[in-house]
Amino acid sequence: MWCIGVLSEEYRHRMYALLELYARPLSAAEPVICIDEKSLQFIGHSREPLPMTESAPAKHDYEYRRNGTTNLFVAVEPKAGQRIVSVTERRGKIDFVAFVSGLLTGAYAKARRVHLVVDNLNTHFRKCFDDVLEYAPRRSSCGGSNSTTRPSMRAG
Repeated sequence: MWCIGVLSEEYRHRMYALLELYARPLSAAEPVICIDEKSLQFIGHSREPLPMTESAPAKHDYEYRRNGTTNLFVAVEPKAGQRIVSVTERRGKIDFVAFVSGLLTGAYAKARRVHLVVDNLNTHFRKCFDDVLEYAPRRSSCGGSNSTTRPSMRAG
């Protein structure tokens, strides 16, 4: 269940910082990239659907066969009208760090600083980069990024 929590000082600070970031003009030197992910499942029919006839629509059974899952990572640069999608088997911290590292060394390698806007999922925090890349490599491959998390709407 989603609910609006207390609008704390921390919440307001994060919200104003995010709004200020979104208000910045388009800059190739400092792009603003919004990142999210989505898990998908592949499903198949447990029974073959009945085809449409002249007098009735096609009929599909509500039961299905699960044929596995996958994950989509999406990076959107709204002001540039650009998006980058990566399909992975999982959405763990190793996969997330690899996706962001790929952005920083690929599409945004020439940027002076990349502003990443992420939600509060546990794999999106700097500690995950420390865990996966260890401190020294992270400084060289992710040193030009700045992460902004969206305000948390947890009740409390």
